[in-house]
Amino acid sequence: MSEIGNEFARLRSDYVPPIGHIEEVIINILSRLPVKTVVACKCVAKHWLRLISEPQFPLLQLNWSKKKPKYIICPYPEDYDTINHLCLLEENGTTIEDVPLFGFDEVCSPEMTCFLNGLICSVNEDSDGLNDVDINIFNPITCDSIVLPRGSPSEVIPSVGIGFDPKSNDFKAFRFFSDTSKGEDVKYKCEVYTSCSTAWRRISEDVQRPHCSPINPFCPYYASIAGTVYWFVWSPDQPGTPVRILSVDMNDSFTEISLPTPLSEWSFLTEIEGCLSVVHINNPEVYALNQNEDPQPHLEVYILENSRWHLRSKSTIDLINVHSINSVAARDTEIFFIIRHDDESICYLIFDFVEESFTTLDLDEQFEGDCPVAFPFVESLLKCK
Repeated sequence: MSEIGNEFARLRSDYVPPIGHIEEVIINILSRLPVKTVVACKCVAKHWLRLISEPQFPLLQLNWSKKKPKYIICPYPEDYDTINHLCLLEENGTTIEDVPLFGFDEVCSPEMTCFLNGLICSVNEDSDGLNDVDINIFNPITCDSIVLPRGSPSEVIPSVGIGFDPKSNDFKAFRFFSDTSKGEDVKYKCEVYTSCSTAWRRISEDVQRPHCSPINPFCPYYASIAGTVYWFVWSPDQPGTPVRILSVDMNDSFTEISLPTPLSEWSFLTEIEGCLSVVHINNPEVYALNQNEDPQPHLEVYILENSRWHLRSKSTIDLINVHSINSVAARDTEIFFIIRHDDESICYLIFDFVEESFTTLDLDEQFEGDCPVAFPFVESLLKCK
């Protein structure tokens, strides 16, 4: 291994080198800086440019960035106009900065997913009225981006899920489409496109696709965790109520996962502590029918560990006059809810599932007139290709 390679290997941990190792010290400092500062540091000296340009440096920087995740908010305009910026958010709800999206074409669909490697995927319906979508993967901090090629012809709008290999950060896009029309018994097929692909490759002829909840249409409809894409299968009789979970991994293997408990339309998939998690709000109207159950609505957080569901936290929650939930995002020991009320007002609620306490953020003025959706986010230097 090269001398610089050895330095990067040691710095993947909390290793602090002796002060005499000046190059290691510089790498250690640079990798902990915000991404925009790192980019500016490339212009300071050729030596710094060489260190930052090493292939191991983005992974080292990402390793530090994951230890201090932020939230990024996408303020979807209520008129579905093009989104021109995202907002980075601190823990107390203060906006760190607006991240402009100039250069990213037509980021306007509510199908946006953010990944814990600094990359974002935006899926936008074809503007020409065709049954197709444009799939964009981009880094909002470095402005690097890639547009995936069109897939197989479809009679309905395709669904898309993206997984990232946790070791290499190579991506795999799963595209669910159908060659039967809406009036028939629609069966969905799945094809994949990877970082090193030149064309889509079909992997399944009959699969239940991921798609948004009819109750909470702005909420991301899948979770991407350690290279595996997870989504709910909705009940045909109770729209928006999950009946099971499906997944597909980087090896193109599909798996069915049972639910941790009977779920309601207020159920969401997310990542907590590196594991698949179900965030579930009990419907008080259902529980009122059972004399033995507490009619007070409560929040339950389940985590899937070693193929078994565990109840991580449970707490009562106020659900008065809730119309829908825009998003459910988790980082560290907290879950960030953006809730829309019947009067169109928005509530920004942080739930600490260790302390089992709630905090309300005052963000009304910042996102007035928008339909905001939040994601956990880490800054990175990773490229999309």
